[in-house]
Amino acid sequence: MRYDTVLFDLGSTLINYDNASWDELGRLGCANACPLLKGIAEVEVTPERLWDEFHYAIDRMAVGHNEDFTEIDLTVVTNEILTKLGITSLDGLANRFINAYYQPITTQVSLLPGAREVLSRFKGAGVKIGLVSNTIFPANFHRQEMTRFGIFDCFDFMIFSSEFKFRKPKPEIFLKALELAKTKPERAIFVGDRLVEDIGGPQAVGIRGVLKRVDDRDYTAPIEPYKTITELRELLDIVLG
Repeated sequence: MRYDTVLFDLGSTLINYDNASWDELGRLGCANACPLLKGIAEVEVTPERLWDEFHYAIDRMAVGHNEDFTEIDLTVVTNEILTKLGITSLDGLANRFINAYYQPITTQVSLLPGAREVLSRFKGAGVKIGLVSNTIFPANFHRQEMTRFGIFDCFDFMIFSSEFKFRKPKPEIFLKALELAKTKPERAIFVGDRLVEDIGGPQAVGIRGVLKRVDDRDYTAPIEPYKTITELRELLDIVLG
């Protein structure tokens, strides 16, 4: 066996989060969270206004965070928005807001074909399996989704950028994965759907990157994957031979 460790991205690699547009999901999330703010804001809060504030704040923060790859703290963003709306009692409200906002997202996610089979085959063969995922949402949300789809127990470790505080392609997040796997870069591969984060990032520290192609994704960046696949089952030959 050429590789003893397989590292996976999560979104669009193992779980599909794009069964609806993110704009639509954001608006649904704000509509779901809006009732929490009724009667406690100094101004009238509508789902539309909430979405405008939320969308603007995330976009504004993303500009700075993209320069050093620090992850956005969603609780901080939410508290800023709530304060701007004139809400002075913030005790736990941001967490309740985020939970409500995320519900329309998690209800529409689905497991990609072959994910459970491939992970089970690797686990049975003694391959170490890790996850390195960019997300602004609480990691526990994704752990619950993985449990729901029956893949949580396949993983030896998981790194979520919302906990790690840095996001891919920051080299440190991949070096941490190698440390947890107790392996060398040449003995690991990384599987993901984005060229910069999932191919360029790991290959910068010596981990071969396998691109899981997604229809209509921009793949014009000048980064060459080690391998390209369209189905997860293709990984079995790459890793197990």
